[in-house]
Amino acid sequence: MAEEPEVIPPTFLQKLLFYTTAFFILLGTFSLFAFLFLVPFVIDPAFTTIFMEFDTNPAWCQTVDTLKQQGVSNCTWSSCREGCTKEVYECTQIRVNYKLRPSEGEEGGEERKAEEDGDARVERALRDYEYFEPQKEEDDEADFSGDEDQPLEPRTGLMGNDSEWYFTFAKLFPNVKGCGYPPMLNCTIFVGLYETPGTNFSCYYSKVDPGLVISDLDMHQVYMNLVYAMAIPIPSFIISVIYLTFAYFVIYNEEPEEALVDGGGDADVDGEGGTATPLPPALTPASDAFREDLASFGHQLKVAMADELSRESVPDVVANSTSVPG
Repeated sequence: MAEEPEVIPPTFLQKLLFYTTAFFILLGTFSLFAFLFLVPFVIDPAFTTIFMEFDTNPAWCQTVDTLKQQGVSNCTWSSCREGCTKEVYECTQIRVNYKLRPSEGEEGGEERKAEEDGDARVERALRDYEYFEPQKEEDDEADFSGDEDQPLEPRTGLMGNDSEWYFTFAKLFPNVKGCGYPPMLNCTIFVGLYETPGTNFSCYYSKVDPGLVISDLDMHQVYMNLVYAMAIPIPSFIISVIYLTFAYFVIYNEEPEEALVDGGGDADVDGEGGTATPLPPALTPASDAFREDLASFGHQLKVAMADELSRESVPDVVANSTSVPG
């Protein structure tokens, strides 16, 4: 009965190498998937917020129109939607007018006076302008001023600092993408806060696209989210790849090479690490080894011929035995 091979338990270094390799494999896998998950939800909105160059000095906003639409063709945009990837079949489009606040360098008394005057102008604006609800928006730059026969309707778009409003009928969003997930962003609460015409609040407009307005802005948090989303997964993935590459080409290749060197140490032909392996004696017709091999070959040939003759005689004996009548 063959003996079972002896099981050699792994050493501490082998266990440490195994668990270290498994850790870096899992770290690289989770880092890659985390980065792919954070791109549409954190990284892309953060970069877009930075590139849109929102004015950190809040402006005065007033809701002037709220339009509720149904259908994909009508909902080309929505002020707030829960989920950035799903299709929008029902949307609420909120438009606002906004004007710029006085610069921070002005004196406090003048700023307070301008704020009081601004509040008064906001209250008068609702009486001076007759806002209406358009039936359908043709495109993003649709004209809400009505028919040409009504010249008293206000113009839309950029008015400038000399006008009552710096920009009229701008799109209102909670953030640059206009989407989010509860409980951080509840669209029902957002719409309830800003959908009523005449609502006054602080807002932030984009210097790149003045027709884009958001209700909340925290640039410090935007930068921190971008740093966390990129400074953790990317270095973790790079470190994992470096370690796994080093382990594959260096660490795990040392053991076979060492075994090969240890096994061939006795066969050192130079005589530095061991004795030379003896070569088999040469076979010549005059050598004893040749005669012994020849005699052995003749003996094996006779045995093979005898076996062949015995096998041929067996069918004849069987045939003769079966031919004798019972």
